[in-house]
Amino acid sequence: MNISEATVQIEGAIRAYLSKDEFGAYRIPFMMQRPLILMGPPGIGKTAVVAQIAQRMHINFVSYSITHHTRQSALGLPYIDTSEFEGQQYRVSRYTMSEIIAAVHDAIEKSGVAEGVLFLDEINCASETLMPAMLQFLQYKTFGQHQLPAGWIIVCAGNPPEYNRAAREFDPAMMDRMKRIDIEANLDVWQNYAVAHGVHPAITTFLSNKPEAFYKVRAAATGARIVTARGWEDLSRMLYAYGAEKIKVDLNLISQYIQDQHVAEDFSLYLDLFCKYEDDYKVSDILEGSANQVITARATAAPFDERIAVVNLLITVILNEVHAQQAYEKSCRAIKFELLAFAPKTDNAASLSILTKIDEQAAQVAATLVDAQNTGKASSGQLAELTNRAAIWEQIRAAAHRAAMETSVQSPSSLDTDSMIFSAAKMAFNKACCVMADDARNITAHVDNTLTFLDGCFGSGQELLVFVSRLSCDQAFMAFVSAHPLESFVQQSKNLMFHERGLDLLKEAQALIQDDANGGLE
Repeated sequence: MNISEATVQIEGAIRAYLSKDEFGAYRIPFMMQRPLILMGPPGIGKTAVVAQIAQRMHINFVSYSITHHTRQSALGLPYIDTSEFEGQQYRVSRYTMSEIIAAVHDAIEKSGVAEGVLFLDEINCASETLMPAMLQFLQYKTFGQHQLPAGWIIVCAGNPPEYNRAAREFDPAMMDRMKRIDIEANLDVWQNYAVAHGVHPAITTFLSNKPEAFYKVRAAATGARIVTARGWEDLSRMLYAYGAEKIKVDLNLISQYIQDQHVAEDFSLYLDLFCKYEDDYKVSDILEGSANQVITARATAAPFDERIAVVNLLITVILNEVHAQQAYEKSCRAIKFELLAFAPKTDNAASLSILTKIDEQAAQVAATLVDAQNTGKASSGQLAELTNRAAIWEQIRAAAHRAAMETSVQSPSSLDTDSMIFSAAKMAFNKACCVMADDARNITAHVDNTLTFLDGCFGSGQELLVFVSRLSCDQAFMAFVSAHPLESFVQQSKNLMFHERGLDLLKEAQALIQDDANGGLE
C-alpha cells in the first residue's frame, strides 16, 4: 500500500488500541495489542506519518533508532541488590531502568498525557546481542524488569533486506505476534503531499514530467544509487535557503541529495530552465492581474512543459499565501478564546489582575515557541501558528501596559482599570484580525486573477485542470474556500467536473472551521 493508505491503517490501529469501554478499560487489553511494524524502502515518510498521527491525536511520541542502542542502553545496567526470601537474605542481580522506558516516563511527566506512541526505527537492524531483548520487548512489552506503561503503542519500522544489508528477517513465530504494514513509494500520493507542504515547484514539475526519477535505491558497480522522497524534500529546503541567500545552485549541491548521477544531471538542467521561466514570467504581475501582453503571448505560444512550469509557480505562491493565512487565522481563533477568559468580572476582587494574566499568557506562549524551535519536533505549520500567537500576544501585552499607564494617572477603581486594560487588549487583538482579513482579500484576488490569466491563455485545457486539481487536493486551500467563498474557483471546478469532489472537500473543510472564522471580538 502507499503511504496515504498506510496512514489510515496506522491511525485506525492506534485509535482502536486506545479505545476504552464504559468502565474505562481498554477494549483490546494492553498485553494483547500487537506492535505495528511498518516495512518499506527508506525515505518514504514512515517516521513522519506516525509523528503526525500522534500530534493529531494529542498523545506523546517518543522515537528511537535501534541501531544506536546496545544491549546495556536498552535493558539498563546491572547492579547487585539484596532481597529476602522465606526469611533469608540473598544477593540478587537487578537492572536500572532502560533508557527507552525512562524516556517514555519523561514524556508522560513533561506533557501530563499518559498515552503515546513509542516508535522504534530500523528494528530489524538491531545488533545480534540486542535482538533477543528486542524480541522479548515486542512480545511482552518489557525491557529487563521494567514494563512499558499501559496506553503506549509500539510502532516499529524497518527496511526489507534488499534495501539494507544489515537488515534481517524476523522468524515466523515473531511476525505472527506483530501487525505488519508493507509500504511502497508512490509518486501520485507524494505529489499531493509535496504541493500541500510547499515543496519547491521545480521538483514537483520535474517529477511530473519524469516520474521514473522519483525513487531509486539500488546497488551499482560505482556505488549505491539513492533517490528517495526524503532526498527530494530535503533538497527543496536547500533550494529555498540558497535562493534566500542568493547562492547559485549547481550540480554538486544537487548530487549531495539526489545520489544518482543521471537523475541529478537531468534535474540540474531542468532547474536552470525553471529558474529562467521564473525570471521571464512576472508571477507577481499575473497574481495582481497586471500581466502585460508580452507575457500573455509567450505563455499562449509556450510548449507544454513550460506552461506547466508556470502553472506550478503560480500554485506554489498561492498555496504559500493560503497556508500562512490559515495559520494566522488559527492563531487568532485560539487567542480569541484565551483572551475572552480574561474578561473582567464583578466578583474577581481576589483574583489576579488582567494585566498580570496577559503578561503570564504572553510569556507562556513565547516560551512554548522557543521550546518548539529548540527541540525541532514541531512541524512548519505548528511553528507558524506559534510564531503568530507569540507576536499577537506581544502586541496585546504592549497595548495592555500602555492602557495601564494611562489609567494609573486617573487612579480609578481596580475594576475600572481592568475594564480599560481589557478594552485596549481587545482593540489590539481586533487590529491583528484586520491583517487576517486583508490577507484573505488579497488571496481571493490572486486566485481570481490567476484563473483569468490561465483561461485567457489556455482556455479549459490541461493547464487549468492541473491548477484546479492541485489546489483542490490541498486541505488548507479548501478550508479557505469554505470560509471565504471563491466563486471563480467554484465555477471552474464545476466546468472541469470537480464539482462533486469539491463539495465533499468543502464539507470536510467546513467541519474544521469554527463558527467565528474571522476571530474578532465584539
